[in-house]
Amino acid sequence: MHKPIRSLIRIQLKMQYANIFQKPSVVIGLVFGIIGLLFLGMMFGGYMLQIIDVMYGLLEPSGNTNVILGSLFLMNFFLIFILSLMLIMNTFYFTEDITSFLHLPVHSYQLLIAKSLNPLIYVYLLTAVMYLPVSIYYGILSGADLMYYVYVLLLFFLIPTIPYALAAAVVMFAMQFVNKGKNKDRSKVIGGIIGFVLIILLNVVLRLQQDPEQIAQVIADSAEKGGLLQMATLYYPPASLMSHILTSAGSWQSLLYFVIVLLLALFAGLIFFAAAQKFYLKGALGINTGSGKVYSGKGLHRKPRSIISTYRTKELQTIFRTPTFFLQCVAGAFVMPALLVVIFFMGDFASATTMIKEISGSMLFVVILFANVFSVGLNPISIVSFSKDGQSWEAHLFLPLTMRQIVIAKLQAAFLINLLPLSVLFVIAVPVIQMNLWEALLWVIIALFVNAAVTVIGMVSDLLYPKLGWTEETELFQNRLANLISIVISAGAFAFLLALLLILKIPMVVSFIVTLLYISAMIVLLFYIVSRLLKTADRTSLSR
Repeated sequence: MHKPIRSLIRIQLKMQYANIFQKPSVVIGLVFGIIGLLFLGMMFGGYMLQIIDVMYGLLEPSGNTNVILGSLFLMNFFLIFILSLMLIMNTFYFTEDITSFLHLPVHSYQLLIAKSLNPLIYVYLLTAVMYLPVSIYYGILSGADLMYYVYVLLLFFLIPTIPYALAAAVVMFAMQFVNKGKNKDRSKVIGGIIGFVLIILLNVVLRLQQDPEQIAQVIADSAEKGGLLQMATLYYPPASLMSHILTSAGSWQSLLYFVIVLLLALFAGLIFFAAAQKFYLKGALGINTGSGKVYSGKGLHRKPRSIISTYRTKELQTIFRTPTFFLQCVAGAFVMPALLVVIFFMGDFASATTMIKEISGSMLFVVILFANVFSVGLNPISIVSFSKDGQSWEAHLFLPLTMRQIVIAKLQAAFLINLLPLSVLFVIAVPVIQMNLWEALLWVIIALFVNAAVTVIGMVSDLLYPKLGWTEETELFQNRLANLISIVISAGAFAFLLALLLILKIPMVVSFIVTLLYISAMIVLLFYIVSRLLKTADRTSLSR
């Protein structure tokens, strides 16, 4: 029973992490990713600890401090459950290697235990960030003894098991009905859009209520009435049990509560086992099924198009029809403009518009330039220009295409997609900044030039560190040195220009001319770099 699971886990580890530390690009990406996560964790953790500190002071006189722990466990359950839904759907059903595993002589639960390795890493990372700082800080505030911290550590391993197992059961039950070929991509897109909406809603909540003391006061008032802990007990009983374990640590009652939670975790594991055995194969075997289309002969008499136009259309279709590329490069590009809308309209909009109205001349030009660079630079579309073809790149060797035609078509496709967030940003900026016709025209021209430059920078980064041997599309957007190089080059090149314009303080017309000349020279240099990289690269693998 355990030997197949160990073998499958070993295969998973070799496939995903065997060469992770052998490539400098991956190591550098991991280092910067960890630094970024630590920075975000410190910001969010400090904000949460302020709330906990105020809440504890308000609740301690009435003896209701256990509400802090109850709400903590309830919040962890919902966050882990939502994250698990997305991770499980992608890992269990949508990875490229899943059809290979289905033919192995193993039980479904054995395969899914091994496939759960990667999702559980993310789940436990989220648990560590959300649960450990708050529980440890609560122990410090309450003067807890050693047993409290022992139970904190033990619960850390149990907290994710229940929501993860329940999420897996829900996904496996649902996918046996909806996971057909035509719904596979649709499920990915819907899940990704839900994730973006949650990010925007979280930002809305934070903008509506930024004062930790006010948030703590609201929660404390609810706790005084006994409403919050009752809600935790009603919708998720283990939250109440876990809070009692920590508040009564050191007594025999805490041991009894811990045994009950342990039994609930084991019961959740049995649900996972039963769902895997009964539902998984029904959904997984329908992944690649679909209905064929009858050829109608339409389009035989269409006017032939140029090679570049045809290949550009193929690039756009690939991006829009592949869920991961669509979410990362198209839908994801609208997140930043949406967040800007939230910042202006959910915050102090009057003061923000007043401050913007005071900006004029060369400073307004700098703001326009920075907004365009920031909007285009966040979109990774050009950074995967060649890498998104994956192993199918070798098919280009047999097509009647020159490398110049391929490069132009890929740049045009990326350029057109980058126009989407720029257009949204422009529509937002016109009423906020109250631009006149000249300023609006200036914005459009600068946006087109910046778009062209950043698009070519992304292609240069992709050619420097191509990644054609991926097994799933998400690997192209994770731990790649190409992403970092593109950001560094874009930020460095335009930061120099912005600093120059700020120092010189020249009129807007002169700033406009200087910017066009600077970006034009940059584009010419970048095209030369692209041509040199392609000449020195192996046509089959793009490596040098």
